[in-house]
Amino acid sequence: MLKQKGRANAALALLLLASFALACSQLKELGKKGGGSDVNKLVQEAKDDLDAVEKIQDDNEDRVTKINQAENANDAAEVKKQLNEAIEAIDKGLERGNSAVDKIDRASQLETDTTYKEYLSFKAQAFRKQVEAFKKLREAAVIERDNFGKGGDAEKKAIADFRKAYNDYKKLLSEAKDLHRKADEIARKNPDKIKA
Repeated sequence: MLKQKGRANAALALLLLASFALACSQLKELGKKGGGSDVNKLVQEAKDDLDAVEKIQDDNEDRVTKINQAENANDAAEVKKQLNEAIEAIDKGLERGNSAVDKIDRASQLETDTTYKEYLSFKAQAFRKQVEAFKKLREAAVIERDNFGKGGDAEKKAIADFRKAYNDYKKLLSEAKDLHRKADEIARKNPDKIKA
């Protein structure tokens, strides 16, 4: 049962890196008309971190195909190898993503314009929720890797653990979307101060 569900779960979990890069791409458009140099420097460094996330994602684009091929060949060793490499890439992406979020958070604390400060604060909160969500989905990839082909109770537990991790992921993404909407509303109402 895990084998069939595993294919969908592995593909979903491994699309995490692509999802993370896509979700963070909004941050790359952050900017302020004018603005303090320290704030702008932090925002630029956050953009650089997100460029690194995109590169990691690009470098791992064919990972899902490799996992599916190994699953189709019933090659548990190759599935685990590919999942290990995917988890390593996810970890690198999350590290750079966390760095970007931290920089946006620090920029929001340095900003003196209350409108832009509030905008950055909501964006930082939203990205933190997304990072937390992606960590939950990463857990699902680990579950798949550790239980692929075991059968019995291990498979049942893995399926239940995956479902919980995935439900947590969806809930956290929903919360992040609400925070992004609040930030985007501020930007929409203040185009003279925020370009988004």
